Amino acid sequence: MKAFALFLLLILLNLACTEISYKEPQPKGIKALKEVPSKLNGRYLILESDEPVDTLVIDKTGYRLGKDEVASLSDSLILKYYKGYYFLNLREEYVWYLRVIKREKNGDIQYLQMPEFPDDEEARNQFIQKLSNDIKVTKTEVENKTYFIIEPSPKKLMELIQKGYFTGQTFKKIN
Repeated sequence: MKAFALFLLLILLNLACTEISYKEPQPKGIKALKEVPSKLNGRYLILESDEPVDTLVIDKTGYRLGKDEVASLSDSLILKYYKGYYFLNLREEYVWYLRVIKREKNGDIQYLQMPEFPDDEEARNQFIQKLSNDIKVTKTEVENKTYFIIEPSPKKLMELIQKGYFTGQTFKKIN
């Protein structure tokens, strides 16, 4: 059960939370990969407070978490490569969410994303204001759900990564 909750947190989207979204898969103008590159293939240990909680298996078609959770590249799960980073785009209804993967020299991978917005409205507004200093943030409501959308150029997306807007954890390669 703990692994399933972690899966939802890391890979899928918690619909009760809000995070920055995109109108199209990122980076814009970069062609989607047909399969996951072999250098990412393998088994990775996911740690929580330095304790292993699950294993992520990546193969050429997608990934598997635990025994039951499987996702394959498709029109709603798109992988792109740009300037040393892999960009995993996840479609959810009207928008795309983004996860950034950086392979380290030892084979581990960094799994990064923009943080979910804080529940506290003041803290959320502070984050949006800070991000707005670097890129235009558009607030949109669709069917009673609020989306905060940015449309970065590939260069601007790389700047946001380098400025630390994307944070996360390292998954340890185990094979």
